[in-house]
Amino acid sequence: MKVFLGILFIINSCVATKLITSDELRKLFIKAVKNETTDNEWKTIQDVFEIYRPASNALKMQYETNTRSDITCLICNSAFAALSDLVHEGNSDEMLIEALTVLCIALANVSEKTCAGLMPLNIPILTYIVKTTPEAAPRTFCGLVLQNVGNPNTCSFDDPRFEWTIDLPEKNPIRVDTINTKSNNPLKIALITDAHIDPLYEPYGVAYCNEPTCCRKGQTPRSHEYDVDVDDSVFKGRIFERGNDYILDLDLANDIRNLSHATRSTRNSPPAGYWGDYRNCNTPYWAFDDVIETIAKHGDIDAVYYIGDSIDHHVWETTYERINEVNLYVINKMRKEFGDNVLILPSIGNHESQPTNQFAPSSVKLDKINTTWLYESLARKWDFYLTEDAKVTVREHGGFSMLIRPGLRVISINNNIPYKSNWWVVYDPLESKRHMEWLVRELHKAELAGESVHILAHIPPGVHDLIYTWTREYNKVVTRFSSTIKGQFTGHTHSDEYKIFYSTEDGSPINMAWGAGSTTAYTFYNVNYKIATFNTTTFEPSNIVNYVYNLTEANLTPHRRPHWFQLYDMKNTFAINDLSAATMNDLTYKMVTNNLLALDMYAAFYSKLSDGRWPHCNRYCKIDNLCKTVVTVLWQREKCDELRELYFSLY
Repeated sequence: MKVFLGILFIINSCVATKLITSDELRKLFIKAVKNETTDNEWKTIQDVFEIYRPASNALKMQYETNTRSDITCLICNSAFAALSDLVHEGNSDEMLIEALTVLCIALANVSEKTCAGLMPLNIPILTYIVKTTPEAAPRTFCGLVLQNVGNPNTCSFDDPRFEWTIDLPEKNPIRVDTINTKSNNPLKIALITDAHIDPLYEPYGVAYCNEPTCCRKGQTPRSHEYDVDVDDSVFKGRIFERGNDYILDLDLANDIRNLSHATRSTRNSPPAGYWGDYRNCNTPYWAFDDVIETIAKHGDIDAVYYIGDSIDHHVWETTYERINEVNLYVINKMRKEFGDNVLILPSIGNHESQPTNQFAPSSVKLDKINTTWLYESLARKWDFYLTEDAKVTVREHGGFSMLIRPGLRVISINNNIPYKSNWWVVYDPLESKRHMEWLVRELHKAELAGESVHILAHIPPGVHDLIYTWTREYNKVVTRFSSTIKGQFTGHTHSDEYKIFYSTEDGSPINMAWGAGSTTAYTFYNVNYKIATFNTTTFEPSNIVNYVYNLTEANLTPHRRPHWFQLYDMKNTFAINDLSAATMNDLTYKMVTNNLLALDMYAAFYSKLSDGRWPHCNRYCKIDNLCKTVVTVLWQREKCDELRELYFSLY
């Protein structure tokens, strides 16, 4: 998404001055797209992009907001305003795609192939939204894409369509007995997520390339390296507010040039590993096969929760054919290894769509921009495991609700819909509400029937990826149905983490979400899977065991299968009696007071002992990662601040 924004930001008009307003920049972008710029105007565009590159590092800053964010917001608003004007002028998609591709190649720090791929995938969606949605303001696009977890005022926007609430049913005054299905044998479920398979992965290929993601056949080594490590102090005081507009000091570009530089790369980067690579690389087929075959050896798995993201990160060259090929491969491989008696319950990841991250409302039917093709395709691929009712809702919105045994219902929700990088959120913010209303209906039916529920959702709440309204309302839903929801299982982050939900009524810990990690090493994680054991009376998790292998070690012996080992056993490793929200809350607070060893273990397990992360995680890294466990509503960081204060009071 950062790459696409960088390309879009450069499309622009004004006079060549040392100061430039966002409106002047908008006009300049328009002239650039029309190839009408003078030499001085083109120099101004180059200056803006020189500023954008290091400023855009704010996109990766989850907790901090600073002048970088303000600058990036100004450029973003100008770019989207220019695009809106160009669309309303009647310029065709073909013209915009061609012009933006040329500009991208001229100015962006990515390959020609990346530029030529991103534009035709994304521009048709953006122009459709701009044409059909008067409320689709540039500020809304930018506010969503640039939001971070630390500050609601980072590129904030005012769009009343996003202020929706969920109506919740009253609690049943008559207690409904939970269905009792006590068994002497525990229920064992494998948790698998984020395979990110690259069918074109090339072992010993280029792992440091001219594109955002590497290790793919046909890629070439990065020829230039651009140093964007510019201190925050350089940006301070270089953007000014004037009325409702902002002014950018273009002299900042020369200061950045003096501090950073693009050089001919002489870096001799090691080639891609056989079993995968810690760097920006996806997963080879054979590494995914090894994960599934290893899990199958357990022999006592009752079900699999597969939590999405089968598709790779080469977002500029995804195709319908390749997405279908990989999605089919994943489900067929699991069925082959686990057998027909092991139920597989999947959820959809943000990488499953075409283009990546885009999930249109079911009312959008136009070719190349709808998501119906994906829902129908997955309903066919998952046919063996889903009931007829479940397949109906998968075709409608990608989610399903299914009773998998007496007393236990699985609800798989498609929370890619409220993902901040989904352009369609701007088209219709209420699509997220409609999906959540469906979730509430399913939970209420389960409650009245005395069923327990497990929720599968690809993206965990509280991270900067989901819109604020969705996280706020989802927490209300969890509070209302906390006695029915016995577990939530998520993916997306690739890290090993958990989330504690607190009551929106009295603040007490009431529910848990468990991250499943990833079966990819992208980026700088070891591969893992988990085995969760459940009490067959309550269907609450009684224990979770994580299995990993060290990727560095595996790549030293490419013709031998990786050496898997048990990383931890949640109950025994952390010396806790159960995995309830109250117990996990107590454990979390002990990590910052009288059990720092537990914090050290959590920090090590977070990356699954990755050679690329764990040794470099200092105390600030440790508390940052722990903070994520207590934040489930975007920007509500009171408990995180409390953990920080307790932790740093020890030093």
